[in-house]
Amino acid sequence: MSEEVLSTTRTAALFDILTHYNTYAEIRDFRKPGSLAQYGPPFHYEDQKPSTSPALQTLVSRFLLNLPGLNNLPEKWWKVQCHNIIENLEHANLSESYDKGVIGSRKTVATAISALVEYPVRGTYGGLPEKNSQHADYDTSNAEDLSRAFRDFVNNAVYDNVLEEMVNKTAQTDRLEDHPPLTKAVHEFVLVNLASLMHYTLILSPKGQYLLKLVDNANKLVPYLVIKQTVRIGNVATMINAMVKVGLAKMSVASVTNWIGLTQNSDEGMNLMQTIISTVLNWDIKDLESRASKLERERAKLGKEQLRILKEYTTKPQHEQDRIRKESLTQSISIVAAILKDSKCSSTELTDFHHTQALDYLSIQLSIRDRKQLIQVLCKSSPDHLTTSVREVVDAYEPVIRRMHKAVDLSGTVTDFEYFLRDLIKLARIQTDKSGKSIIPTVGDFVQLLRKHQRSCHVFMHQCCKNDKELTGWYLEWAKEAASHFKREPDTDFDPSSAEFQEKGAGSLTPHLHDMFKSLPEDRQSQIIPILDSHSSFLDKMHAQSSARLQNVLRSPPSKTPAIAKIFSGSASRPPSRPASPGPGSPVERTHSVPPPDPSDTSKEIKDSPTPEVSSSPGPGSFLARWQALLDATPITPLTQSGPPKAASSPEVVQSSATDVDGSRLVNFGQEEAKGERIRVDQGPTKRKSSTHEARERQKQLKIVIDAMGEDFRNLLAEKTCYW
Repeated sequence: MSEEVLSTTRTAALFDILTHYNTYAEIRDFRKPGSLAQYGPPFHYEDQKPSTSPALQTLVSRFLLNLPGLNNLPEKWWKVQCHNIIENLEHANLSESYDKGVIGSRKTVATAISALVEYPVRGTYGGLPEKNSQHADYDTSNAEDLSRAFRDFVNNAVYDNVLEEMVNKTAQTDRLEDHPPLTKAVHEFVLVNLASLMHYTLILSPKGQYLLKLVDNANKLVPYLVIKQTVRIGNVATMINAMVKVGLAKMSVASVTNWIGLTQNSDEGMNLMQTIISTVLNWDIKDLESRASKLERERAKLGKEQLRILKEYTTKPQHEQDRIRKESLTQSISIVAAILKDSKCSSTELTDFHHTQALDYLSIQLSIRDRKQLIQVLCKSSPDHLTTSVREVVDAYEPVIRRMHKAVDLSGTVTDFEYFLRDLIKLARIQTDKSGKSIIPTVGDFVQLLRKHQRSCHVFMHQCCKNDKELTGWYLEWAKEAASHFKREPDTDFDPSSAEFQEKGAGSLTPHLHDMFKSLPEDRQSQIIPILDSHSSFLDKMHAQSSARLQNVLRSPPSKTPAIAKIFSGSASRPPSRPASPGPGSPVERTHSVPPPDPSDTSKEIKDSPTPEVSSSPGPGSFLARWQALLDATPITPLTQSGPPKAASSPEVVQSSATDVDGSRLVNFGQEEAKGERIRVDQGPTKRKSSTHEARERQKQLKIVIDAMGEDFRNLLAEKTCYW
C-alpha cells in the first residue's frame, strides 16, 4: 500500500483508538497478581527492562512523584507499603461484573477513571501543537467561546506563562470577577464539565445512587467537630500529632503488647479510618447475608446443592474462575450454567425462575466476599500497611501542612467541605414528591451547587497565594513542569515543518505508528482504513454533540422544584459566605456543625419512598461518550440460561444494576437512559431503532484494530518511556 495511506486524520484516529483501549487494559491488569513486578519506578524494576504498564507509569513518574509533599516520600513507601496494599488487593481476587450479571461499583469507577486518564496519556505521548492565535474576549454564555477559552488556556499553560499570571492575580484578590476574561471563561468551562461528571456519575450511572449512599454513610461517621477543633491548635507540631491520633491511633491491648514487645504482628484492632471503612461495608454485608438466607430457605434440597456449588465458586482460585468464565463466553451459556456444568452437579436443570434466583444468589455471595476481602486487606491485615502508609504520607506532607496552617484558616476549610458534601448528598439523592413524581436534579442544578460553594475554593486559593509565597511557588513550579510535558517536541523523523506537527494526533509517535501500520499484511491494512475513517467521523460527532450539550446547559434555567430550590436558598445549610481573606493567624469563627442523623436513616428513607424513575439529559464532556464506549465493550453473563453475552450498557443490565444491597430498586431508568442513547454518539438516522446494536458492531470493528496493533503499541510506549 502507499506510504501516504495514513493521513493526518487517520493517524489521529488510530492514536485515539489505541490509547483509549490500552489505558483501560493497563488498569484492568491490576486485577491479576504480579502487575507491579515490572511496573517501573517508583516500584520494582530491572535496568533497561521496559514497564509492563507504560502509560500509567509515565503519568505517575511525570506528575505524581514530583508533586510537593509526595516528593518527600521515601523509596521504601512505594516499594513496601503501597506495593503490598496493591498486591494484597490483587490476591484478594475481587469479583468480576461478568459473573454478577450487573455493573459493579469497581467497574463503574474503573471505566470512569480510564475515560478521564486517557486524555493526559494522549497529551503526554502525542503532545499539544502550539497555536499562536489569541482571543481578547470570551462570551461565557456561548459554548464555542468556552471551548476555545479552554484550548487557549491549555496552550498558554504549555507554551506561555498564564499559570504564573493567574497565581499572581489570585494573590491579589479572591473575587473571580477581578480576573481577566480568559480565566473567567475557563473557570466556567471547568465548572460546567465538573458538574456534568458529577451528574452522570451520581444520577445517570446505574451505580450512582448506591455510591452516593456509601458516601453518605461514611460521611455521617466522620467527626467533623473534633477535626475542626484539632486544626485550630496553634502549635503546628501539636496539631499534626493530634490529628494523627484522631485518625490513626489504635487503642487496644494488642497495640500495647506489640509496642512493648510481648507480642509481634498481633491484630491491634482498628483506628478511626479503618472503623469507618469496616462499618460501612459491614452494613452492606448484613443486608446481603439476609437476602442470601432468604434464598436458601426458599430452595428445595436439590436446589440447595446448586446454591452450595455457586457459593464455593466465589472462593475458587482466579485461574479456575477465568476458565469457567471462558467456557460461559465460548459456549454462550450463563455463568450459573457453566459453574453447575463444571461441578458435575447431580442436577444442572433449572427453570427460568430458579436460574434468575441462582444468578441473584451468586451475585450476593460475590458481593459479600468482596466486602469481607476489602475489610481484611484494608482494616485487619498484619502488618497494617494502610495505617503505616498514611502515617508516612503525613510525615512527608509536614512541610506543606506547616505552611498551610499559617496561611489558611484550616478549620473554616473543613467546615466549607462539610457543608459542600452535605449539600451534594441532598441534591444528588433522587426522591419522589408527595404525588409520586420523581425529583431528578439536572446538570444545571449541579452547576448551581458548585456556584454556591465556589467562593470557598476561591478564598482558600487566595489565602494560600497571598499568605505564603513559598508554598505557592512549590505548586506553581510543579504545575509549570507538568504542563511542559505536553509540549510537542520534534524528533528525527518528525520535523516541525510537517503538517502532522501542526495538527492534533500522535506527535512524535506518528512515524512509528506509520511503520507499525505498514508492517501489517495488505489485506489487514485495507480492512483497517475504513475503520479509521469511521472513527474519525465518530470523534467529530462526539465533540459536536458535547458542544451542543454544553450550550443546552448554559441556556437551561435552574430547577423550580421546591426540594432542590431549598438547597440553594441557604435555609437548608450554611451559605458559603466566606469573608475576605484574613491575615496569617487570624482564623474566622464559624458555627459548629449540626450532629448528623442516625446512620440507618439513609437506608430507611430509601426503602420507605416509591422508586423514582430517572429521565434526565446528560451534560457536556466527550469523556462521557468514551465512558459509555468502555461499558459497550464490557461483557456481562447472559441473564438467561443460554444466549450471547450482554453488554454492560444493555438496558436489562443497567436496570438490574440499580439495585441496593437489600434487594430494593434504587431507581428505574427511562428507556433512553437505560439504553445510553442520550450519551451515545449519533451515527445516523437509525440510531433510535438500533443504537445498542450499532454500538456492538462498532466495538467489533475497533477490536480488529486492537488485535492487529494493540500489543505492538504498548511495546512502543514502553520503549519510548523507559528511562531507567
